[in-house]
Amino acid sequence: MPAWTCPACGRVFNRANTKHSCGTGDRAAMLARKPAELVALYEALERVARECGDIEVVHKDRYALFRTTRIFADVVFMKDALRVALQLDRVFDDPMFFKTAQDARGRVQQVAKLRDAADIEAITPYLRAAWRYAHG
Repeated sequence: MPAWTCPACGRVFNRANTKHSCGTGDRAAMLARKPAELVALYEALERVARECGDIEVVHKDRYALFRTTRIFADVVFMKDALRVALQLDRVFDDPMFFKTAQDARGRVQQVAKLRDAADIEAITPYLRAAWRYAHG
């Protein structure tokens, strides 16, 4: 059960008085001046994330955060790819992940680079697993 709602922006958090930035940024500004193929790739990834269920997307200069009451995916625009870091409850053994980190509490972050539609298809089940884990 959520513990706290920010009185300024209405965002709900699992922990009381969580430090954060109010608002979700500007999607158009984030996508401006990005290569068209990466914008299309990002839009496909965001569609898949939104199909999972209720999410909020925070847009900043080079990145987007997909979250429920906590972040489940962090997407960064690189020169030739999207770098996606998923927050998971376990390690998935898939060569698409080039980096894996696990903390003392068992939370896992796995990172992949997406370059085309096949990569979106490949990451979809893991993105859904991350959403389920964050959704709780």
